[in-house]
Amino acid sequence: MKYLVLILITFNFVYGQKTIVYDQQNNLAFDIYYPKNYKDNQSYNVFAWVHGGGFSGGTRTDKEEVERMKDAQERGFVSISISYRLLANSDEGFGCDLPKNEKLMIFKEASFDVLNALNYVQTNQKELKLSINKLILGGSSAGAETILNAYYLRDLWFGNQFNQVKIDGLVSYAGAIVDDRFVTKSNILPTVYVHGLSDDVVPPNNAPHRSCLDNQPGFFPLAGSQTLVSLNKKYKQSSLSIFSKSGKHEWSGLKKEYLNQIFEFINQSVINSDKINKQIRVN
Repeated sequence: MKYLVLILITFNFVYGQKTIVYDQQNNLAFDIYYPKNYKDNQSYNVFAWVHGGGFSGGTRTDKEEVERMKDAQERGFVSISISYRLLANSDEGFGCDLPKNEKLMIFKEASFDVLNALNYVQTNQKELKLSINKLILGGSSAGAETILNAYYLRDLWFGNQFNQVKIDGLVSYAGAIVDDRFVTKSNILPTVYVHGLSDDVVPPNNAPHRSCLDNQPGFFPLAGSQTLVSLNKKYKQSSLSIFSKSGKHEWSGLKKEYLNQIFEFINQSVINSDKINKQIRVN
């Protein structure tokens, strides 16, 4: 009977879902979802995700986040959903009354947490019964801002602390970066950009976050998806852009109708290294 119980526990670990605390001090965790028929002696592609919520809300266990993870899991990916510190918890939130320097600190600390989680995953592959082939990092809204800043600004913000963290592709739903000068020919990655071009929360181009005025404390210009996809084209790196002309910040949502195109791009450009620049435009 003891032998049978051990087999069942192992089965649940390998073929199901497991929660790992990667930062004990801040009680931060990620959920890892293993695909069906998982074999721990094979390499797998990893789809890691960072939820949105204005740096003050949202969780990795929200219904839409779980749905996204299970979709990637069913496509044969090991999917990982990451929690991070939500530091915009003052009365100002993450709006125009929050001073720019505090916004920058929140961007930086969230980026640290995500890189810390990925470092845990990549240095503890044996514990996780995982062998990584390619790792795709994605996020929505605040999560998309976090993943873009984490990848492109990590050397500026953290020196060589996370140099060993390997990221092969990005997926950004309504994301923007603090400074696009750090996106270069040598570091730009194949990227999916999903954005509503009428978004007044996270700008799709070069514009202030939350549409703040220049005389407000939270005035903070960012470089959004339109700016970034132009850099992919300039540097001859693959991209898939899905832009809605009339869409607003709801385009940070799951948008299930485009998941097939997104994963087709990931398989072709990130995993197989094909050069693709595809645009999908909707009203």
